[in-house]
Amino acid sequence: MEAKTRVKLSKKRQLQLHLAREKKRKSGETAPEVDVEENVDLPQSASERKLSLDLAYSKEHAAAATQDWLLVHVGQLNGLIANLLCPDCGETKLKVEIGQGNQGFSSNLVLGCGAGECAYCRSIFSSPRLQDESMAYDINVRMVLLAHELGMGYAALKKISKVLGIPGIAHKTYVKHNKTVSAVEINRGLESLHKTREVVRQAYADTDPDVAELLQEDPDAVINISVSFDGTWQKRGFSSHYGIGPQLSKKKGHQEDYKTWKEEHTDCAQNFAGSSKAMEQESAKRMWGRSVNLHQLRYTQMLGDGDSSALREVVSLDPYPGIVVEKLECINHAHKRMGTALRKLSSEGKLGGKGVGKLTAKKCKALQNFYRGAIVTNQGSVEAMKAAIWAGLLHSMSSDENPMHTRCNVSWCWFRKAEDNGEEPDSHSQHPQNFLSKEVGRKLLPVYHRMTSDALLQRMQHGGTQNTNECLNSVIWARCLKTVFVGKSRIEAAAGMAVATLRRCPCHARSDGKVVAGKHNGHTGEHEGGRSAPGDESRGSDKRSGQV
Repeated sequence: MEAKTRVKLSKKRQLQLHLAREKKRKSGETAPEVDVEENVDLPQSASERKLSLDLAYSKEHAAAATQDWLLVHVGQLNGLIANLLCPDCGETKLKVEIGQGNQGFSSNLVLGCGAGECAYCRSIFSSPRLQDESMAYDINVRMVLLAHELGMGYAALKKISKVLGIPGIAHKTYVKHNKTVSAVEINRGLESLHKTREVVRQAYADTDPDVAELLQEDPDAVINISVSFDGTWQKRGFSSHYGIGPQLSKKKGHQEDYKTWKEEHTDCAQNFAGSSKAMEQESAKRMWGRSVNLHQLRYTQMLGDGDSSALREVVSLDPYPGIVVEKLECINHAHKRMGTALRKLSSEGKLGGKGVGKLTAKKCKALQNFYRGAIVTNQGSVEAMKAAIWAGLLHSMSSDENPMHTRCNVSWCWFRKAEDNGEEPDSHSQHPQNFLSKEVGRKLLPVYHRMTSDALLQRMQHGGTQNTNECLNSVIWARCLKTVFVGKSRIEAAAGMAVATLRRCPCHARSDGKVVAGKHNGHTGEHEGGRSAPGDESRGSDKRSGQV
């Protein structure tokens, strides 16, 4: 005779068992009895100890998991029914096809007979409907839930349907199911928080007699606990519109799990020992060091972002005896440094604020954009770059008493345009958006001297940027999310896919095999450039690009 199973069950599970007994008793069946008075020591994994708030509840859902879903090709189904007889004509010519009227990921499967005049035909959708008021197709809701689990959205589901060659759900349907799934997930989170609070209270009662006595007298009494707190943001750089402030109880920990793993960990993919920042330097040394033997190439110029640490490592390595690796500057990073310097002067130097001639945020942006435009427009000539950059500052410092427009270009300077047309130029007071006072202008001179040095402009004659690098980075991490931990093989696979994708993109691949650097604008192949007068927001695009 079998002994009764003794398991401590939650009140919810006890209620479910009671309803099951009542239902089977009415139908004449007998339900297995469960004694809930004693505990049974069940083995738990580390994940269960960390994630399971209610073991019985988790086991119940694990047992409810079934193998009702699968991905199958229609040809496989036809192979399965190849020898079945048609109910009407008795021929073995039954065939499954995908009919019209698919409902998202739920396909319309049509079973028909191809024998002569036989009109046998039956159809059914590949997914059942949910038995609730929504009557939505189960697979569509599950796919939206999948997108949530992967941290993706509608675009990810479109890619899935494209790769599998099956219809996907419409955007309107996705939005509808997305709201439903989001509401369910929020409710589940609230329920989980409620269970967590009860678990923490019980944990303190088990280890502190005073707390146990207090809760025995009043189950709803307030107790003191220790928590850890750390804010997190949706975006990096403290610019996010969404933030979360989670609190976690410090009562329970699982450090031993990590120690055990570390002792047993032998097959490791680590190939570098050092800081994250040092990885960039080490990778540069390895790539420059093997370029000749592995690729039969010499990388004699390095287009960088202003950080010279990687270049120093390469120079110290001396991969090409007798040939010095030259440093090139990314004009976008120089453009960024110019803006940072101007904004710093505006705030810390007290040059900003209200009033005519002040270095406002708008003027900082205008001078910054003009700096980049002057470099892009005058590629190949250090003197032309320098003259154009200084022309922008002198243009802004000009006044009726001291006009300084001799270096200005007619294409953007209102003063020179009027002179060329034989007209009397307007008063400078009619163009206050460009004006900087002499006091402010003089304090900008050190910044302009530093940002127009011959050495810096010499490194930017090429007019190139690291936009292609940034684009490649984004493509890699789009296939390997930064929010999900993965191993080395997964990252290598993502990098390989990204390189293949970028190489096929018409915006970056040319007939000569070189990669064009510029601001990636979808798949239109446009690259921004051009320049305008300081304060003029109507910047043009000269479609010019550098090469890497």
